[in-house]
Amino acid sequence: MQISDASYNISNATNNSIKPIITKEAGGTSQNVPLSGNAQITQVGEGQLFHGQILNVTRDNVSILLDNNSTMLARLGDAISLNIGDNITFQVKENNGDSVVIKPYVDNADQVKDNAIFKVLDANNLSPTVKNYQIAETLMNNNMPVDKNSMQRIMQQSFKYPDTSIDTLVSMNKLGLPINTETIGQYEAFLNNNHQMVNNLNDLSSSITNFSSQMFSEISMAGKDGATVASEMLDFNATLLSTISDSSDFANPETFLNNIKGQPVDGALTSSPTVNTSVDGTQVTTLGDAISNLSSQLNVSEEGLNEVFNALSKAGFGEETLSKMADNSDTPLKLLNNINELLKSNPEAEIDIKSFFTSEGYKELLNKGVKDKFTLDPNNMKDPKEIDDLYNKIYEKTNNLMDAFSGKGGSAGEELSNSSKSMQERLDFMQNLNEMFSYAQIPLKMSSNEMNSELFVYLNKKKLQDKKEDVSALLHLDMDHLGPTDVHVSLRGNMVHTKFYVEDEVSARILDEHMTMLEKAVNDNGFSLSNEVITREPTLNTTGNMVVDEMLGTDLEQSVKRYSFDVRT
Repeated sequence: MQISDASYNISNATNNSIKPIITKEAGGTSQNVPLSGNAQITQVGEGQLFHGQILNVTRDNVSILLDNNSTMLARLGDAISLNIGDNITFQVKENNGDSVVIKPYVDNADQVKDNAIFKVLDANNLSPTVKNYQIAETLMNNNMPVDKNSMQRIMQQSFKYPDTSIDTLVSMNKLGLPINTETIGQYEAFLNNNHQMVNNLNDLSSSITNFSSQMFSEISMAGKDGATVASEMLDFNATLLSTISDSSDFANPETFLNNIKGQPVDGALTSSPTVNTSVDGTQVTTLGDAISNLSSQLNVSEEGLNEVFNALSKAGFGEETLSKMADNSDTPLKLLNNINELLKSNPEAEIDIKSFFTSEGYKELLNKGVKDKFTLDPNNMKDPKEIDDLYNKIYEKTNNLMDAFSGKGGSAGEELSNSSKSMQERLDFMQNLNEMFSYAQIPLKMSSNEMNSELFVYLNKKKLQDKKEDVSALLHLDMDHLGPTDVHVSLRGNMVHTKFYVEDEVSARILDEHMTMLEKAVNDNGFSLSNEVITREPTLNTTGNMVVDEMLGTDLEQSVKRYSFDVRT
């Protein structure tokens, strides 16, 4: 029998009483309070659930046996198929004091589960309210015990975080995640596949450049003389760079200045490099060459570098000096620190410090410097400890930013603080996940752009001692051209098997055409490779990220811990 949402209009009742707790108003707040003795059916609150068995159906009337063995008579509001013996859960739809309209709460297909839920609630002396029913159902769906303590814990959390779904709260409890505003937000972003660290990194780098521009504006408007303003700007810039730089990003000031010492010349750079020839005919590297080489090395635009070096050239710094500085700057942050040191050593340089530090070319270098500092080069990744070190570095440097600039820069400073805090919350959330899963996000530094990867390593716990058991990992990549790409890798002995899951046939062909490169790399490391490239069926993946689906899906119990990290200070 399929029951529709047709309503029943209760006009008469025999021994009119029902067992559930009813909602009453107390002090303006809805509260669940038990009735003493039998409750008149007309006292039942809207939304109340109760359970009954169909005893008899005659014309448009139905007789229902309630759980407490009382009987009620209801009139069918619409034509509906009912069979004697059916066990039905009803919900009070309307109650005007004279008549009560009820409707089936679930369809017949869910009656077995429905009966089990009501038995569990009754055994724990819990009333079958809509909220209790929903909590019990969700706990059962997640294979969690339905006891009074669990029910009350979820209920309390639901009252404290009313905008959070019961599904989310139950899932987080199952995973052992702490329940607070920050972790709820992180978990929901995780479920919605909107949790990539690269997104946080982009926000952070943007907020740093916005904050620096705001601070330069505030310093320039302080009403001080030009020399003082320029000195304060250089000091602020040095402080900002120091919060995100490592020791390798600084050159010894005296050594640096001696290395780049040269004769200043007047005149701006041309956008195209020139080549000088010595007496013996050999080529001498010019500033144009140095800028071109530096653009490739730092992966920044040649146009932006030309803007920066043109400004320095116009300020009186010679080509030899600037060329040597370029040659001594192998990272964006090192170049920025060198520029700041160069300007500090020449206070008479004719340059608008504010315009220089807020130029698009300089901001591009700063943005790239932040991203380089908070990403990993896949060519240099050999040990999981590198991921730990990166997380610790991010945590340390975001702490530095908040400590150094708290309360400064107005809205831009608040944005910087929020971006730093959000990055730390993401790391804390991953640490919580890592208590149960072997999971890590890895923001990667690619030649053309930054990208996010997610790694999930899992084994069957019961077979960990079996040396023949496969070691398996699932890798999710968000690629510019291939789109979301999932790679399942398994290792048995020296045999590696990979399955690539891609969105379309074009991506599959690209992978097929380049698979020999992967095979050679695997062979060079002493392993054999077999592989498959699979075009993913959209209906088989709910989030577009198999790592997320795997972690929260049926293979939850197979997850094992591989490594952990602690980034809290």
